[in-house]
Amino acid sequence: MKLYLTDISLNLPPWAIITSQTPDLIELEINDHHPDFQLFFNGLASEIQPGVVGVKSADLCEALVDRCGGVGSVPVGETRIFV
Repeated sequence: MKLYLTDISLNLPPWAIITSQTPDLIELEINDHHPDFQLFFNGLASEIQPGVVGVKSADLCEALVDRCGGVGSVPVGETRIFV
């Protein structure tokens, strides 16, 4: 999974690695198989609709930006995640 930010936290989690960086954009590779990411992801799970438990994409984007991004990160509405 990839996450694109304009600013990045100095304390990235062990499941996030910078794969490329330009003056305007930073690309992170998210290892979604890492046990710490699985705990993070499971912590976001909720009942999306009756009988369906999962993680809403907007909630995942916001949490990833909060966890990996810095003050100038791309607004959540503009964040794209590629799997």
